[in-house]
Amino acid sequence: MRPRVRSFCTLRPRASLSALCAAALLFAGCDLKKEAKTAPTPPPPPEVFVSNPVEKPVTQYLTYTGTTEASMTVELRARVQGFLEKVHFKPGQRVAKDELLFTIDKRQYQNAVDQAKARILSLTAALATSENEAKLARELADQNAGPAIDAVIKTGKVDEIKGNIAAAQAALADALLNLDYCEIRSPIAGHITKNYVDEGNLVGRGEPTLLAKVVLSQPLYVSIDVSEGDVLALRRNEKPMPADTAAADARPVELALADQNDFPFTGKIDYVEPELNTSTGTLRVRMRFDNADDRLLPGFFSRVRCAIETTQSVLVPDAALLSDQVGRFAYVVEDDDKVAMRRVKIGALDGEMRVVEEGLSTDDRVIVSGLLRARPGSAVTAKTAEPAEASKKAPKAKKPAAEKAPEKPAKH
Repeated sequence: MRPRVRSFCTLRPRASLSALCAAALLFAGCDLKKEAKTAPTPPPPPEVFVSNPVEKPVTQYLTYTGTTEASMTVELRARVQGFLEKVHFKPGQRVAKDELLFTIDKRQYQNAVDQAKARILSLTAALATSENEAKLARELADQNAGPAIDAVIKTGKVDEIKGNIAAAQAALADALLNLDYCEIRSPIAGHITKNYVDEGNLVGRGEPTLLAKVVLSQPLYVSIDVSEGDVLALRRNEKPMPADTAAADARPVELALADQNDFPFTGKIDYVEPELNTSTGTLRVRMRFDNADDRLLPGFFSRVRCAIETTQSVLVPDAALLSDQVGRFAYVVEDDDKVAMRRVKIGALDGEMRVVEEGLSTDDRVIVSGLLRARPGSAVTAKTAEPAEASKKAPKAKKPAAEKAPEKPAKH
């Protein structure tokens, strides 16, 4: 049997295959190293701006809405019948007390006065004659020269004339009063409306005709209905009152109009109802404002507030407080530069700042700008913003470039 001889040609392909595998592994290792060297680095943590809450005295207020009211409004009416003869004012002008405003035709009332005076003169003359006759009749009766009954009759006549004179004097007073009513004067100082009746019209027929109104707006009032809970809060913090004023007189109040954010007008509580309205659970309170410059007009919608107390409070920009279905919260940066969410209990708004009653302290770094880049548990780069106390509009201050355009990762 012939021995089997392995040919060189059969061994060469297997050697080539091994060499190819070794080369492939070598090149694969080189590619892995190259990929490891060229892999992009992760972007840096996003930038946010933080600020520490500030602590300062904050005054707590009770705020209500109301409508301004004139302190006095007087309707001018015709008290006698006649034709309106003259209007002595311009609509809307300021009038003084006792200033002549309207004149009604006086002729018939002047005639009534003259007739009453003439009747008094006639009766006075008749009285003098009757007194002389009664005196003579009494003397004759005393001397038995005349009947006594004649003296009695003539004395009674004297008393009758005296009564007629008294009635005539009353009629004269009534005629003078009606004559005086022909001139309508302002009972108070204030601004007058337009005249509701023109000259030449008949007024006072059947009813007192409304001619105009005089409105006094110095001082001016605002009435509100305060809830029972707020009444209790006010009474708990009641200040000592001067001995010569009412209990509510010393508490100051402030007023703002519909287009005002601040409260530029100051006044005081003028009147408080002595009992609570049980049907509404409120107490009617009236506030008085001097309105010396006449800037307020009756009928303005207004907001009024009354200070309760002043306490040290922690404040943050209101725009830094977010909300969800649970309530309000803030994002803070912890010591490890990671974002954490803090639930807060908020209080009153003080300008652009909000009182935080629970949840934050002055050492916390609260995120006030870049809130959209903050996520609880994520790392951030915290930069200090302007102090919240230096500008109440810190969230609306000039934004950094990082916030205007998100930073792009560097290309390698």
